[in-house]
Amino acid sequence: MENETRNSEQFIKSTLGNKNPFATPDNYFDAIEDQFSAKLAEENFSKENPFKVSDNYFESLEDTILAKVESGKKEVKVISLKDRLLKVIPFAAAASIILFIGLNTFNFNTDNTASLDSLSDADIEYWLDSNTLHTTDIASVLEDDLLEENAFYFTDIEDESIEDYINTDDNSYLLNELK
Repeated sequence: MENETRNSEQFIKSTLGNKNPFATPDNYFDAIEDQFSAKLAEENFSKENPFKVSDNYFESLEDTILAKVESGKKEVKVISLKDRLLKVIPFAAAASIILFIGLNTFNFNTDNTASLDSLSDADIEYWLDSNTLHTTDIASVLEDDLLEENAFYFTDIEDESIEDYINTDDNSYLLNELK
């Protein structure tokens, strides 16, 4: 009976408390595979000293390194700039001659500018009959200095007329502006 009480669940809980006696450490199963493979690899290593250098290794080391470095040299082809220029100069000279001849054949300095003096009266009348004039057309023809002139340019106003206007009209607002 005593055996039965010792194996009962209540007896185990009373002696151990709520602790689980079969618990594993944290992250145990995450690292178990790496530990197992490390143990297997460790058993396969030889028990001899792995850091032993073979005989005459340092005597021939310099020769083997130099042999590897010297074998990497390649002959590089050098292209001369002078040779390239000598090949291009005839083409450049031919192009400049063709350009010179081409520009001189087309006469760009023509003095055939159109003016009102070169047009006949019949041409002007025909154009006026066939086209309608807009204010933009008139503005483009008129010169800037004509547009800036005084509005009284075309009228003749005598001094007496100006004096009569000033005397007859109510000019009190003019005197108020002077103050």
